[in-house]
Amino acid sequence: MTFCLRKRLLIEKPKTEGLSFPLWVHCASVGEFNTFKPILRELRKNYSVVLTYFSPRAKDYLEAQGELYDLLFPLPLDIPPLIKKFESLIEPRALLVLEREFWPSLVKTTKTKKLLINSYAKGGLLERLLVQEFSLIVARTPESKEMFEREGAKRVVVCGNLKLVQEGEIKPLDLPIPEGFRLFVAGSTREGEEELLVEVFERVRRKVPLKLVIAPRHLSRVPEIERLLEGKDIPYRRRSSMGGDWDVLIVDTLGELRSFYSLADVTFVGGTFSPVGGHNLLEPAYLGKPVIFGSSTHKVRDLEEFLLKKGYGFRVCSVEELSAVLERLLLEGFEPEEDLRKYAERVKECYMKAILSELE
Repeated sequence: MTFCLRKRLLIEKPKTEGLSFPLWVHCASVGEFNTFKPILRELRKNYSVVLTYFSPRAKDYLEAQGELYDLLFPLPLDIPPLIKKFESLIEPRALLVLEREFWPSLVKTTKTKKLLINSYAKGGLLERLLVQEFSLIVARTPESKEMFEREGAKRVVVCGNLKLVQEGEIKPLDLPIPEGFRLFVAGSTREGEEELLVEVFERVRRKVPLKLVIAPRHLSRVPEIERLLEGKDIPYRRRSSMGGDWDVLIVDTLGELRSFYSLADVTFVGGTFSPVGGHNLLEPAYLGKPVIFGSSTHKVRDLEEFLLKKGYGFRVCSVEELSAVLERLLLEGFEPEEDLRKYAERVKECYMKAILSELE
């Protein structure tokens, strides 16, 4: 019997010494946890926290985030006796369930007050059976609010997508760019996309002095990108060994993409010209940068729609469209609807107000 299964069966019980009516926060995995981090950081100022998770792969990452909780434990098997036993052991003040972790026993058999956070409605029997158990649902959109209410939800508040609230400081980056040159930063690029980007770069720089930064999603692909550039006789450098002139800079280091985005005039987010379905479109937009992306965005559809609506996003379907949009943005700039940082502050405030209204 594995160590994790022993915990999920409550053979090994949670160590609850020193906990007094904590908040029980449940997330599926790392993504949901990171989304909730800004709120969790605020709640930790006044409440103790028991954090449960479902994915075993999240264990190591969550263990390194210990400042944000008092107890970390895998979610017990979703069997009424185990869920009831776990609840009796930790005696939570309230249960906060993130997004769509609709475990029937978790939601139906717990007696504590329940809040559903950053959720969205999809319909279906399980959703209809469980949403009525929550004293509060904080939804992303008015459309979800309407559907939850039709399904019998007690109280639904719309605050927007919590993913819009970004954390983390931007590390200063010394990147000398010759006077008069503009910077195009392509982040999280995937196989096949660099060739398209280099073609676009060569087209546009005939009209606009331009430098290109490519940050591949996987650093193991750096040699592949180098061979591409050597075949086109384009001066390039690796970020780890900068020196001398370059037209294209390949980022072969970790943790610097936000810093490069902050220096960009225009950005491109990868995984959108490949079947991957898109990576984090929000990160450069949050820094006030226009974001170009391809048509493969099924994994980030909600963020795509939001950025298009707010004037930060530019969807293209071909090399020709990408070239035209990049050139236009470099020459004319862009006018977003509002500052996303201020918008994100309002989203965070809305979540805190709604949650605290149920806890206090």
